[in-house]
Amino acid sequence: MADQYQIPGSLVETWHLNNRINLRLLDALSKEQLASTLAPRGKAVTSYFAHIHMARFYWLERRASALAKKLRKLPLSTSNRAVLRQALIDSGNAMGELFAEAERTGQMKGISSRLGPVGFLAYSVNHEGHHRGQILLHLKIAKMPLDRAVGYSLWYWNKI
Repeated sequence: MADQYQIPGSLVETWHLNNRINLRLLDALSKEQLASTLAPRGKAVTSYFAHIHMARFYWLERRASALAKKLRKLPLSTSNRAVLRQALIDSGNAMGELFAEAERTGQMKGISSRLGPVGFLAYSVNHEGHHRGQILLHLKIAKMPLDRAVGYSLWYWNKI
């Protein structure tokens, strides 16, 4: 069995696959779904996407500040799909650069040797998957569920 640390490009490609899944979900949602809240002053679905971007921003600030400086901070209230999409593309690319550097060096600033770059990739992908799940649950509770075909397409990783 191949050593997971020795497979060139695996961290970067896995990261970019995760980002393409986020973008596919964002693109699939209607304006009404994106604006959906569960309470009069509750957070809208768009806030989950803004949070994903901002988490990346903070991870990059601590691990590769030069990459973070290229990004724009977004308030969680950002509701414009195009702005959210571009932010996810930009922060996704910056995270890809972080993982590319980790592949070259085998290390990542601010990450323990016990966790390592692969562990941080697992953590960050898990974090974003958690929020995708929250979005799907939010929409289901709001009686605006994601189209089944779109939901299944999020798992067609060979086509994303």
